[in-house]
Amino acid sequence: MLSLSVTPGYAQEIYKVVNQDGSVTYTDKPVVNAEPVELGPDNRMSLPVPQPVQTATTSSKASKPKPVIEVVQPKPEATVRNNAGNMTIAANVSNADKQGKFKLYINDTLVKEQSSAVFKLQGINRGAHTFYITHTDNTGKTLASTSPQTFYLHQASRLINN
Repeated sequence: MLSLSVTPGYAQEIYKVVNQDGSVTYTDKPVVNAEPVELGPDNRMSLPVPQPVQTATTSSKASKPKPVIEVVQPKPEATVRNNAGNMTIAANVSNADKQGKFKLYINDTLVKEQSSAVFKLQGINRGAHTFYITHTDNTGKTLASTSPQTFYLHQASRLINN
């Protein structure tokens, strides 16, 4: 009969080496600047939990609030009465880019581009019109915009009281 005897194996020493580029190497040979690693009862080492890496952001962009545009005039679904078709569309703006531009679109057509959010208009035709305002930076990137609103321009008819 053949008899085998088993002797328990002894764990070797494990070393951790942090390289110049910050990478980590584990080895069973002691080298310069190596630290011995403690092994658990089951011959496993526990690695540290990796910490999340945050990307660097500039504090000026992160802390600067986004611009907000709110239409003040005309109110949604308002009827504007002006026989010449003259009217004002105005908006309040907070956190605006001082070098940016405001663009007024009526019926999806760019009507005016200027540095103020108050638009004086002339010669608007009677009827229903949808408009919105955008605020862009000096490169043309849209920073904020209003949702589309409708107004109705009413002009007295020339056929009445003739």
